[in-house]
Amino acid sequence: ELEVNGIKFTAYHAGHVLGAAMFLIEIAGVRILYTGDFSRQEDRHLMSAELPPCRPDVLITESTYGTHIHDRREEREARFVGLVHDIVARGGRCLIPAFALGRAQELMLILDEYWSLHPELHRIPIYYASQLAKKCMAVYQTYIHAMNESVRNKIVNNNPFVFKHISNLRNVDIYVDSGPCVIMASPGMMQNGLSRELFENWCTDKRNGLSIALCLLYY
Repeated sequence: ELEVNGIKFTAYHAGHVLGAAMFLIEIAGVRILYTGDFSRQEDRHLMSAELPPCRPDVLITESTYGTHIHDRREEREARFVGLVHDIVARGGRCLIPAFALGRAQELMLILDEYWSLHPELHRIPIYYASQLAKKCMAVYQTYIHAMNESVRNKIVNNNPFVFKHISNLRNVDIYVDSGPCVIMASPGMMQNGLSRELFENWCTDKRNGLSIALCLLYY
């Protein structure tokens, strides 16, 4: 909580990405809640958005999913890992376009756990190919205390963001494309960059597959 020139600002967890906050602003007896992007559903590493204890007079909110009801997180995760498994099991390469901050780290937590539970997949590499994602990983490995209780409990034994089955693809130019693999690359919408390049290189092979975020698509 911070007060500046009689205006009070209170930050609350937004549940969007690590460090994201929504703000309750109190001025002249009027309460204004500005949410920015937020999520009320706890995921693998983030706390859900906090609700202020008081009712705001004015609400300014994002509405990306305002008319959509999500399936349960466990169901979405099962579809996601099932698709990835099917692609690599048939000898294909799975491309996962992802935003470097937030979504990429969540997907890596899901994949690393799934790979650990399936020894038959241990020989199949998973890479994240994004310099920004690499920089973000250092932040995620440091600020465990700002994540949800599940992650904080795991840190007692090991840092969940030090992955066992996922590595950074340092140089795509020297990558040897020698068989099934999973590559997470940015940008998430494939408008340009590495994710677009890999898509164009791989799309002619029917064994290969594409998963955009947690949507299930083949190409």
